[in-house]
Amino acid sequence: MANDITNPPRVFISYSWTNDPHIEWVADLGERLMNDGIDVVLDQWSLKDGQDLNAFMEQMVTDPSIKRVLIICDAQYAAKADSRKGGVGTESQIISQEVYERVDQEKFVPLIRERDDRGEPWRPVFLKSRKYIDFSNGDVEAEAYDQLLRNIFDRPVRRKPSLGKPPSHLFDETATAMSCAQKAKRFVDVVSTDKGNPSAAFEDFADALMENLEELRLIYTHDQDATWCQTLSENIERARPIRNAFVDVVKTGSKHVCDSWFVDSLLSLLERILPFQNRPQHRGPSFEISEDNYKFLLYEFFLYTVAAYTKARRYVDSRTLLDHQYVTLEFLRESRTRSYSFAQFNETPSSLQGNCAERGTSRHISVMGDLLHDRADRKSIRFSDLLQADIICCLSASRAPSHDHWSPRALLYANRVGTLELFARATNDPGFQPLSKLLDYATPSEMLEHVCSEKMWSIWKRSDLWRFADPDEMFNLSELFRIWGRPKNA
Repeated sequence: MANDITNPPRVFISYSWTNDPHIEWVADLGERLMNDGIDVVLDQWSLKDGQDLNAFMEQMVTDPSIKRVLIICDAQYAAKADSRKGGVGTESQIISQEVYERVDQEKFVPLIRERDDRGEPWRPVFLKSRKYIDFSNGDVEAEAYDQLLRNIFDRPVRRKPSLGKPPSHLFDETATAMSCAQKAKRFVDVVSTDKGNPSAAFEDFADALMENLEELRLIYTHDQDATWCQTLSENIERARPIRNAFVDVVKTGSKHVCDSWFVDSLLSLLERILPFQNRPQHRGPSFEISEDNYKFLLYEFFLYTVAAYTKARRYVDSRTLLDHQYVTLEFLRESRTRSYSFAQFNETPSSLQGNCAERGTSRHISVMGDLLHDRADRKSIRFSDLLQADIICCLSASRAPSHDHWSPRALLYANRVGTLELFARATNDPGFQPLSKLLDYATPSEMLEHVCSEKMWSIWKRSDLWRFADPDEMFNLSELFRIWGRPKNA
């Protein structure tokens, strides 16, 4: 929300005239605050000749129009306040009474300017227990000033979230297992503290994940035509905590667990969740779109997995995810098995990409791309990481001897992201090595020949999304051609 410049917040600065540099620092602070839209009351420019000093200070401290009283704490201010000497002593008596008696405890904000020989901040006794903003270290003064601005404007970095609804599983009398979010936290704690059995904690998480995914099952009927897209959207949003729990586990494992058991267990879990995208055998063909929620979620899960391993620079393990044959049940709770490549995680949810793409008189070009972009709220894995993983999957599928195909849904936002990080770094041999390990390129020339191959260009041209991408920029082609040479097919 924009600051209301017609009613700026007012602050009063209380300080000691310790020495000329300190007085100048206080004046500079007041000027900075004024420049940032805060009405500052400071004796250096607010106190008129002949005006009663004590009356002025008392008025400023008790004036309801003063939103904050900024108390600049140094050794001299603390000493005078505690001994009740001079103007500071008088002022501190007024302030301390207000501090002890006021219900509104946010008005008085200590700003620390000095620390003692033990590194403790100088503060009067009546401020010892109050949270302060630390200006004693010039190296981080910019951060302290930003913290002060946020305090005055009531715009903290971390705001209290809106109150949501309690998880439904808490009130399900039949539920016996802890949710996968709790199990994920347990796994992260075990790995980070090295206390407990991480393999067992992962298996507990995997079991809970399966149960939570099952709770998302939908059954489409023809009388749901008008509401199906909303039902599907709400269901995918309901799965966000499950997705977040999965990402936390994969991110922690990829970053901190180097033993092979984690990759093996992760592959096993991916095999277990893959059948969710298929209709159980007892359902008829008309219910195929019932699993469209799972088709999007599996695509999202796999991209986050590849992105997490790539960010952790575990390129060989990323390659394992792409080379693995996922031997799994064809349907949940059935004994028949099938073998799939990783491309099976990118099945098209026909209703999501078809009917649900319609929005009044307009049409979404890629609902999956929009969802992936709008749901990319994990700070550790950005949307650009997901787009790169999407392109890596596409390149990998095109090099497979089978007829696997991976359609990069995130391509819709390629121009916003710009050059993919791995290709931006591939300007020397060390920078090329990640792509070599990920996609089995022997040389940079082989990489460029593949990216510029007729097969890849046919994939791009078949995609409705390619017009939103500039291949030259996305793959850093001009720079890579300059360094490694232009392939004949370019």
